[in-house]
Order: sequence, then structure tokens, then C-alpha cells
Amino acid sequence: MNKLKKELNSQNVLYYILVFYLIVILVIAVLGGYLFRYYYTTVYADFQSGNEQHLSSVVSRHENDLRILQDIATQIGLSDDATRFRLEDQPQKAIRLEEQLKGYTTVSQFFSLLLYWYHEDDYLYSYSTSVSLRRFLESGFLPEQLSGEELYSLLEQPASTFSILPEQNVDGGWLTGYMADREKVIYLLGISPKLEETLIFIVPASYYTGLLAQSGGADEGMRTDFLYYEGSLIVSRGTDADTIPEAELCALLEGRSGGSEKVRLDGRRFLLSVQTGDSGILYGSLQPMSVFHDKVLAEQWGIVLVVLICAIPATFAIIVAAGSVMSRVKRMNLLLNEAPHYDLDSIESGIQVLVTSYRDTEKESLSLKKTRFISDFVRGSYASRQEAIAAAQECGLNINYRLYLAVLTKSRELSNENMVYSRMLEAIAGESRTDGFGIHLIGNNQNLFLLFADKKEELEPLLSRLLAIGKEYCTDYIMAVSDYHRSFEESSRAYLEANTAFDNRLLLDNSKIIRFSDAAQKDYANLVDEKDLNRLKTAIRNQDKTAADSVVKDICNRLNGEKASLYAFRILYNDIMHTLLAEWKGDKTEFDDFYNVFTLSQCLNIQDFYELLNDACRKIIDNREGIGIQNSDIVQRAVSYMQEHFSDPGLTMNALAEYLQVSAVTLSVEFRNELDIRPSDYLANLRMEKARELLRDTNMLIGDITLAVGYEDAHVFRRRFKQYTGMTPGQYREQ
Repeated sequence: MNKLKKELNSQNVLYYILVFYLIVILVIAVLGGYLFRYYYTTVYADFQSGNEQHLSSVVSRHENDLRILQDIATQIGLSDDATRFRLEDQPQKAIRLEEQLKGYTTVSQFFSLLLYWYHEDDYLYSYSTSVSLRRFLESGFLPEQLSGEELYSLLEQPASTFSILPEQNVDGGWLTGYMADREKVIYLLGISPKLEETLIFIVPASYYTGLLAQSGGADEGMRTDFLYYEGSLIVSRGTDADTIPEAELCALLEGRSGGSEKVRLDGRRFLLSVQTGDSGILYGSLQPMSVFHDKVLAEQWGIVLVVLICAIPATFAIIVAAGSVMSRVKRMNLLLNEAPHYDLDSIESGIQVLVTSYRDTEKESLSLKKTRFISDFVRGSYASRQEAIAAAQECGLNINYRLYLAVLTKSRELSNENMVYSRMLEAIAGESRTDGFGIHLIGNNQNLFLLFADKKEELEPLLSRLLAIGKEYCTDYIMAVSDYHRSFEESSRAYLEANTAFDNRLLLDNSKIIRFSDAAQKDYANLVDEKDLNRLKTAIRNQDKTAADSVVKDICNRLNGEKASLYAFRILYNDIMHTLLAEWKGDKTEFDDFYNVFTLSQCLNIQDFYELLNDACRKIIDNREGIGIQNSDIVQRAVSYMQEHFSDPGLTMNALAEYLQVSAVTLSVEFRNELDIRPSDYLANLRMEKARELLRDTNMLIGDITLAVGYEDAHVFRRRFKQYTGMTPGQYREQ
């Protein structure tokens, strides 16, 4: 009996394998059910996503058209030479007004007719004629759902936003010559700022038929789209547009603003997706759930096939794996006991001996891992907080606290430095509510500690204890600390703050802890404009070293003018480099070879800042060239054409697409894929850079520069130049 028991114990690895077989069989048994659920969830997610994506495209186009209406209203509201007049007092203004309305109407793909009414006048104006308000309301324009008095009330109300009427038939003799399609949607707008004018945009039903047209797969024709505004259904298109009860749909939409949900309408189940535009319009799309159920049924045979495909290889893999495990266990027993059996107890005993013998080596390795982690953390090498916490746990550190700070220490008595460093690490390790570690910076002959805790009150006693340890062994001991930080993305900044505080040791009392808050620093938050960063990224993407150098000089000049502190441009350089890291196409470790926060601490003046940043931009550009990035032929030809013809006012994206023999959509997609910018924005930036160059290097008049860079309207040029640079052309030339 004892012999059999011993034999069974020596074969216990077989029992684990048998249990594993049973578990795998159980997993395969339930795999079908879970797989069906997975397919169901996936198909529904695709079904919902397709509905939402379709709706997003409708919202984007319609909201863009509404913004164009708002821009037209603003422009007309500012046109004092053609608006706000009585015909009998200033008849010459009527001609200018009609010309302006004609310009808007003839180029619009949205509305078919634009009318203007000044509340102090008795006439409305179109692009070709005028009509008295009374005639317009009584016989010229007769909406199906509104009386003349109700329409007049809408026209005269002082509203600064759109009033939208639902789609309806419109009659009236005055409109016979303007509208071929009598189904219209009407927009009423009160113009800011004086709110004494009204614009009427008349939009044909055909526009919404095109906007809400179905496209895509075989199931797309089942969709019904609609627009809902202020309790009314404005317009609807689709298979069920005429059958779904409007009152029931409006009641369902009340209080909604976005999202997707299964709903029941008229006894049928639908997927309802809604989004709210900036205009306040609620856009919706309905698709019958029967479409989704048909898709699920079509996928069921695929589920059966997938289960079979998974089960057969899994069974084979288990057999192979079991044989491999048995073979390895046998070999390990032979190595440890020189006996050909599968006794796991013998393996455990042998491994315990190995663990004990390597324990001291592991401690030394753990210290090296902590040192490497602290260095990487300060460099900002971790993409997220979770990644940093996981890396710290691997080396035995717990940094999952709310606060942290950086500490720099130094002593002239080098003989005691190692003793002080060791005692400080022991003090940190002895704390239960804090954690941290320290490394030695050889180049600066300093010790850098990072300390983590949930509250300042938990770290302050530890800081005092660390300073006391330093003073105990060294008479001339300096400790500088940063401010408290929460975000791990500010790790580099924390080090630079501690370094800045350390640099002020000759100006402050270094017998105490030198804090960054004691060293007055200039605010650096607005020293560099976002436009400068975009210009710098554009220059790098275009591999234009001259343009990159120009942007760096502009940044340095602004820093000089602001009289920024040493700390300010160190932090600024660090932030810029983290922004440009996205443009680095090589190995991230190579990026650290020419930039890291420790070398940045050697930056001492604005010239150092210029040389470091300019050198970094050149190396990034060289790196992009070395990788061999090739723009598509369309983008190369488009860029070349824009660089040669940027001064042509007639150069539009449609004209450029026609020259390249591609669609405007293809041109836009290619540009975004290659250069991460729209072609129209690229042309605008190119013109603005040329304008800056002419303002800086020539004495040309601003009007001549306007024409030289492709603008016919000087007002448009000045506005866009100020948006791009933050200054008017005249201010830029003076600076």
C-alpha cells in the first residue's frame, strides 16, 4: 500500500494534466454560447455604428450650411451701405442690396431664394426685385401651415437665432417666377446686433432629398432620417417617412439630445440614433430592427463553422502541449534527482534551493531596476499613468499616490555622500504611507529623489528627516525641492523646478529646504502661441529647415521680449519637444540620445535655448528624410502647384482638384493622410508665410502684398493675417 501511494504521488503531474483536459472540454462546451453572444453584440455594434456614422455625415454637412447662413447674415448686418433703409428715402441702396443678395443666391447650393426686410421699411427685397410687405403676406407668399398674421409675427420678432418652419407647400403669385418646386423649408433669421432686420432663406425640398439620400449597403434603403426642432418635425425622408406617426415620434424625441436606443413606433421596433447640432436642431435616423435580426441570422452558420475550427486545433494543441509538459517535467527531475519520474515535489525542492542562492543577486538587480525607472520617469518615457504604475510595481515601488515631488541634494564632502545616500534610502523605505527612490546624477554630482504620497502632511516630515540626515554627516549640505505635482506627465517639470530651486541656493537660505515656490518665476503658460507650434510642425512635415529656423527665431524673440526666466524657457523647451516627439519617425530611444531633461538643465540662456531647439528640429527633419517618407503623387503635385500659383486669387480647391484630375474629396483625403492638414489650410498657411516674408524683407505696400499672395480683398487678407499671427500686417512690420 505504501509503495502504491508513493508511486501515485510521484506521478501527480498527470493529475494536473487530466484536470486541464476536463477544463478545456468544459470551455469548448460553452464556447458556442459565448461565441453566439459575441457575434450578436458585434453585429449590433456595427449596426448601431453604421447608423450613427451616417447620421454624423448628415449633421456635419447641414450644420456647415447653417454656419454659412449665419455668416451671410453677419455680413449683411455689417453692410451699412446696402441695408437698413427706407426705399422712399434711399432708393440707391436698393440696387446695392439686390446686387449683394444676387451674389449670395447664385453661388448657394443650399437655399434657392434669399429675401431681406428692414423693419422700418414697407418692402422686402430679393436678388432681382422688391415687393411690398402687404402684397407678400396677402398673395405673394402663402405657406400651407401659416396665416399671413402668423408669418408677419415671425418676421418682426427681434430674434438673433434661426426660426425654422417645417417642410410645407407654399403658394403665391409673387413666387411663381422664382420657385419651380413648391415644397419648401423656410428659415427666418433676425440679424444681430440691432435686431431690426430679417432674412428669409427659402430651401427647396430637393436639398433635403439629397442630404438625406440613402447610400451604402443593401440595408441602407430601410433607413428613415429626419430633423426635429423646438417640438416640431422639420423634414423627414426614407422608407417609413410617410407611415410613422409624427405625433408619436415627436413625443419620443422630447428631452433627447444624443445617443442610440431601441424604440417602438407604430407597433414596430426601430433603432433610433439622434445627435444635436450646434444650431440646436436634433438630427435623427430610424432603422428597423428587422435589418439587424436578418444580419444575425445570416451569421449563425459562420458561428458553427468557427466553433469547429477552434475545437479541432485546440484538441490537437492540448495533446502536443501535454506531451511537452510531461517531457520537460521528466527532464527537470533528471537534472535535480537523477530519477526518470514526474515528481513535482522534487522539482519544488530543487527550485527552492535555486531561489535561495539567487536572492542576494535579485536585490542588487531590483536596485538597478528602480534606478532605471526613476530616470525614465523623469524623462517622461511613460505614455500613461497606468503604464508608469505598472513599471514601478515591477521594480518594487508603489507610486500610486495623489502627489509627488522631486528632491535634489548635494554636498561638497564627497567622502560621506554614499553614507548619506544610503541612510536616506533607508528612511524612505521605513515609511508606510509614502514611497520613493533616489538616483545619482553623475554629470551634476547630485542625488535626485522622487517621493510619492497622498497628502503633503505625510511628505513634509520625511523631507525634514532627509535634511537632518544630510546635515548630520555633512556641514555643507543642500536640499532643493519642487512644487507638489499630481499628473505624471509633469515629471520633467518637477525635476526642472527642483533644479531651478537648487540654482537659487546662493540667493536663498540653504541651511533650510530650498523650495521652488521661494524662487519667483515668470508665468510661462502663454509664451508660445499655438499657431507657432503648428507652423513648426508644418515646417518639419515639409522637411523645410529654413522655415523651422524662422519659427524658432520667432519663439526666441517672443521669449526675449517677455524677459522670461531661465526656468520658463527650460520648461517651454521641454513642452515643445514633447509636442514634436509625435513627428519623430524612428526609434524613441534614439530621440533620447539628443534630448532629455537632464541635459536640458545645462541650458543657461536664450542662445542655448535657440541652439538646442533648432538642432532638435533639424535632427527630426533629417530623421524623417532618413526614414524615406514618400508623399503620394497627388500630394506632391498639389504642393508644387500651390507653391507656384499661390498668388492666383482664382486658385481654389475645386480648381486644384480639376487640374490634378481627381475629385475634391480624394484630394482632401490624400492631403490628410500624408500631411495631416487640409489642402485649403496648407494654401492659407503658404500665403501667410509668403506675406510675412514680404512684410519683413521688402518695403511693398500692404495692398500690393495682398495681391501678391493671392487675395483680392484687403479686408479679408488683414483678418486672416491677424488670425494666423495674432497681429495686423502693420503691427507685424513694425515689430
